[in-house]
Amino acid sequence: QALRQLLFLISGTTLNHLLLRKDTCSWSRGIQLRYNISQLEQWLRAEGLQQTGSREVLEPLVQAAQLLQVKKVTEEDAGALCSLCTVLSPQQVVKILRAYTPAAGLEERISPSFISSVELQAQYGGRPSQLLVDTSHLFPVHLPFISSPLHLDELRIPDALGLTFL
Repeated sequence: QALRQLLFLISGTTLNHLLLRKDTCSWSRGIQLRYNISQLEQWLRAEGLQQTGSREVLEPLVQAAQLLQVKKVTEEDAGALCSLCTVLSPQQVVKILRAYTPAAGLEERISPSFISSVELQAQYGGRPSQLLVDTSHLFPVHLPFISSPLHLDELRIPDALGLTFL
C-alpha cells in the first residue's frame, strides 16, 4: 500500500511537470520516460507486486510517454491518439500536444488543425476534465482483520502490569 502511494506521488508529479514545462514535452523525453517506467514495471514483476494496484497508478504516465512518441500528423493519427489516451483527460492530451517540442530538423511542429481534430474527438469521451494531478490524494489503508483463536475470558493478565481493572 505504501509502494502504491509512493508510485502515485512519483507518477503525478512527473505528469504535472510534463504539463507545466514545455521543455519536457519531446520525443526523446517520451523514450526516457517509457524506459524508466518499464524498469519500474519489471521490478514490480520481479518482486511479485504487480497485483498491488501499482501498475494502474503508473498508467497516466505510460500514456503520456506514448503520446510523446506517436506520429502526430494525419486525421487517422488523431483518432489513434484519442483511443490510446484513455486515462488522460482531454485537457491533458491537448496541453501536452501544444507544449510538444519537435526534434530539431527531424520533425515538424504539430499543426493547429491536428490539435483541434484531437480536441473534437476527445470531447465525446466522457472522461474527467482535470489538468493537473492532485498529488496530495491519499489512498485508504486497508488492514486485514484476523480473528484470534483465543477468547478474551481465557486471557490471564499478569499482576505486575498493574492492570487489575481488566
